[in-house]
Amino acid sequence: MSETTMTGARSNDPTSTGTAALVIEGLTKSYPAKRNLLGRVTETVDAVRGVSLEVRRGETLALVGESGAGKSTVGRLALRLIEPNSGSIRVLGDDITAMGRSELRKVRGRATMIFQDPFKSLNPRAQIKYSIAEPMLSQGGYSASDRDKRVAALLDRVGLAAHHLERYPYEMSGGQLQRVAIARALVTDPEIVVCDEPVAALDMSIRSHVINLLRELQSERNLAYLFISHDMSLVRVIADRIAVMKRGEIIECNDAATLFADPTHEYSRTLLSAIPAAHPSMRTFRPAPAARVAG
Repeated sequence: MSETTMTGARSNDPTSTGTAALVIEGLTKSYPAKRNLLGRVTETVDAVRGVSLEVRRGETLALVGESGAGKSTVGRLALRLIEPNSGSIRVLGDDITAMGRSELRKVRGRATMIFQDPFKSLNPRAQIKYSIAEPMLSQGGYSASDRDKRVAALLDRVGLAAHHLERYPYEMSGGQLQRVAIARALVTDPEIVVCDEPVAALDMSIRSHVINLLRELQSERNLAYLFISHDMSLVRVIADRIAVMKRGEIIECNDAATLFADPTHEYSRTLLSAIPAAHPSMRTFRPAPAARVAG
């Protein structure tokens, strides 16, 4: 597969068993908006309201919407990096909603996350080899030799040279660091990866390389991706299904081909009509022309 351009739209038929890898039901999350003089919360704001989603093994479910829609909050809730107010979360069949810390740590070896900004997600004081290996140290059960072999193999697979192992984050570019973040996310052989705007912080010239790498790794490892993005042109390339989020709620969910061709919600149509194109006729979805005023 070429890394110079993002190749072809995804089929909505993932090469997997189709069974659920991640299921969230009725998920809600609110934050304090106002406190009284005693510090007690008097008003809250809902970031996520009753969200239910299913991500199947081997597929990419894209969670899309404008900034502030609650997408990243859902991603963090899905792995219990933050705690929900209500709802349930099942990862690979295990209910993790009220799971204890030690059990949850084991689950996080099977369900991981790639964050938007690698400069913030990687320890600036740690060499790259330690940043990639850290999840294995947290999980336990890996010998030093096994850790070294896994780190070296993954670094090579994401397209970086062995000498990068000794470098620090400040010595590498954003594109290189995001490849490091991908290697780190895969080092414990997860089955689910939450990709939170994984290319939003990268230059346009680098984004297609990283997207193609994610697609190749998914095919090789049968990974389930919850792919969070506001960029519908990227979603068109990588998604099997799409869930559209607005103001903390899912307003539409469909397979990618259907949603791009015939979105049912006005907000979905607005997102699609904003996709840049060399000419409006090149858009998959084209809004109806405005009515002409007689006279």
